[in-house]
Formats: sequence, structure tokens, C-alpha cells
Amino acid sequence: MNRKRRFISLNLKMTVAILAGIVLAFCMYLFCTWFETHITNTYYTSDKAVEKNVGAVYDSLESYIKKYNVEATDRDALTNWLNEQKYTYFFIYNDETNVFEKGWWGSSNSDNQNDPLANEDAPINNDLSSSDIKGDMVTEDTFLTDAKNRIIEFADGRYYVFIDVYKEQHFHEIMVLVTVVLCFLTLLATILIYNKRTLNRIITLASEVQQVSDGKLDYEIHSFHNDEIGTLSTSVDNMRNSIIQKHQNEKEAWEANTQLITAMSHDIRTPLTSMIGYLDIIEGKKYKSQEELDKYIASCRDKSFQLKDLSDKLFQYFLVFGNQGSDRTLESYDAGILFQQLLAEHCAEAISYDYKVDFQYTIPEEVNVMTDISGLRRLFDNVFSNIMKYGDKREDIRVEAALNGTIVKIVVENHILEQAKKVESTRIGLKTCERICSDLQGTFRYTEEEHIFTVEITFPMAIETTKDNKEEAKEARSKN
Repeated sequence: MNRKRRFISLNLKMTVAILAGIVLAFCMYLFCTWFETHITNTYYTSDKAVEKNVGAVYDSLESYIKKYNVEATDRDALTNWLNEQKYTYFFIYNDETNVFEKGWWGSSNSDNQNDPLANEDAPINNDLSSSDIKGDMVTEDTFLTDAKNRIIEFADGRYYVFIDVYKEQHFHEIMVLVTVVLCFLTLLATILIYNKRTLNRIITLASEVQQVSDGKLDYEIHSFHNDEIGTLSTSVDNMRNSIIQKHQNEKEAWEANTQLITAMSHDIRTPLTSMIGYLDIIEGKKYKSQEELDKYIASCRDKSFQLKDLSDKLFQYFLVFGNQGSDRTLESYDAGILFQQLLAEHCAEAISYDYKVDFQYTIPEEVNVMTDISGLRRLFDNVFSNIMKYGDKREDIRVEAALNGTIVKIVVENHILEQAKKVESTRIGLKTCERICSDLQGTFRYTEEEHIFTVEITFPMAIETTKDNKEEAKEARSKN
């Protein structure tokens, strides 16, 4: 058993897509953070990387001192050199004197390296401060154990020098920008993918509708999602099926009418040809006696009534099929009383024409049906006129009316004359009965087996039978 898919609106799907994009963007942020940490630890903060980066700065400093014969107290010259060293902290100490201290020490304010005096008393975030070198706390041997510490020969003597390089800060700044861009692109890509899929569904639907509008009604419109677009697809496909059904009905009606007209033309032409022949004999006075003349006149009269019967049936057929039941108003009636009256009238008429009728009626009162009396009269007129026209008077006409659950069922059965079976019929009366029953929300079925013709008519019981009707029926029975 297929479960009905739950309706999920496009707004909810868009919300889910945005949340999914946010989650993926956060995952991208975690990846970028891990990548930054890995690269920083490998190429910037490892012992080997620190030794390499600091060594390159010391080599640059020694070359600069030799080239320009720089003294440790020449702050301008040292500042000029330091300005070329990005993300570098520079500290010079001699005995108990802080000779020079300047540069970038990892704080958030990178402008400190531009002011040679701003850092004299600022807190230092490095591995060595001036207090660590004062007095006997640090010897020359222990001082040189750190790759960041060296004793450099300046033009005015040898000095303790501490240099630290923070090149990872530049990489960090780049990674911040890259992380923001990648997270934004991840969120944007998720939303664009969702919008692309939604747009593709709309384009597909538009293409399928265009196929249908071009006349390809057999082109099915698919619906794979239970949302607004899926609902629209289903509605359009239902409309397509309705158009197909309408065209099919029109085609069947056209074919039925064509067959009917062809058959009626044959049925009308046959008696009309005979009438013309008889009238030509009468007009040419080719009869031999008065009896023969009377015979020709009687034959013309019979053919006239036959044509009248055919024209009446044809008129009734187009009357029923032409209005499509649009002017028919159904009302609630007590089936037990209504059908008994109508069937009894037609059974009495059949008996008056020397037919034997077996009438069995068991529909109780208080059972209501929605119907139209004029339509019912026309229905039973067609049924019983057909019986009396082709029925065998030697056999009984069986009329049975009963309540089968919530269905009122009427069965009429009769035997067909042997000569009537040889007569070609358009069955226009039966087609009229089918349409009348359809307009009355009932069903009409007929079968013909050998010499027995059976008609079965059903009507659904009305959904509601009011308590007032029940009480009125009980009061009527008590009075009787």
C-alpha cells in the first residue's frame, strides 16, 4: 500500500537549504582552521622553521652592520633596517643597559614597529625580556642555547641580541580572508544548487506544458515532489487527462451519432421507398380492385406510423442527449411509493394489451432517492414500449423491484418474438434510457440472451432520510 507523500512547501525547503549551507560553511571553517594550524606548526612555529627564519634575519642584520658600520646605539640606522623586516621583534642589551628595543611582538597593534620610542616600556610577548639578561641570571653559554639569541659584533662592540620572527601572522591574515571567502562561497553554492534544481523543475514543467499546448496530449506531465510545483504539475496533468477524456467522449459521441444517422437513414428509407411505390400505384390507378386499393392505402398508413415512430424516437434521443441534463433538478422522493405507482401504471397498461405480468415489489417505504419524475416517466415509457413492441404475449413479463442494501434495483424481463429478432434496430430507445439514467445518477444495463431480453435499472438511496419523513410514515401507517 503506497503511503501518501507529505506536502513540503518550497519555503520550508529553502529554509532547510539555507541551514544546510550554514552547516557546510561551518564545516569549511573548521577545515580551514585545521589547515591553518597544520601549516603554521609545520612551516612557521616548529624548531626547524624558527631556526631558519630567525637565522635569515640575523644574516641580514650582520650584513647590514658590516655594510654600513652600524653601532648598537644608532637607533635610526637600526630602525631603517627593522622597517624592512616584516613581523620581526628586535632587542639589544649590553651589561645592564637596554640599548634598543623595537618591532612586532605579536600584539594586535602592528603599528608599534613604526615608532622607535613606543615600545620602551610596553609589555613584551617573547621568549626573553630584559630582566632575564640582567646581572648573572643569564650567562653567555646559556644565552646562546636559544636560536633566537645571539651575540652580535656592532661597530661599537659586542651586544646581546634577541630576534623573534612572526611570519605566521601574515599567513594567518591570508587564511582569515580565505576562510571568510570559502565559507561564503560554500553557503552561496548550497543555495544556488537548490535554486538551480528548483528552476530546472520549473523549466521542465514549462517544456511539458508547451508540448501539451502544441497538441501532444499523450505527453505525460510528471510530478516527483509534493510541493507547490508538484501540485501545479499534478493539476496540469489532471487538466490534460480531462481534455483527453473530453475529446474521447466527443469522438465516441460523434461516432455514435454517425452510426445512428446511418442506421436511421436506412430505417427511414425502407418504409419511405415502400410508401412511394404504393402511392405511385394509387396515382397511376394500377390497382385491380377496390380491395387492392384499400390494401395499398392501409400499407401507406402503416408506413407513415412507422416513420412517425422513428421520428419521435429520434427527436427524443436528441432531446435527451442535447441538453446534457443541465436543466434537470433532482429532488428527494420516497422510493417505496414512487416506483410502485409508476411500475403499476405500466404493468396495468401491458395487461390491457393482453400481456401477462409477474409483478414482485418489495421496496419498503421511508427509502428516499434523488430523482426527477418526468425523467423516470420517460425512462419507463421507453422500456415498456419496447417490451410491448417486440415482446411475446405467450410468455410472462417479469417485473421485480427490491432494495439491495443501499441500492434500489428494478429488473424487467420479457421474451422476444421470433420475427422481432430478425428486425434490424438502431437501439435508439435503449441509448436514450442509458442517458436518462445517467442524468438521474442511476445505471441502466440490458442483456439479450437467445430469446430473453432483460433490463436492470438501479438508483442509489439518498444519503439522508430525515426523521420527520420517518415519523410521518409511521403516523400514516398507524392511521391506516
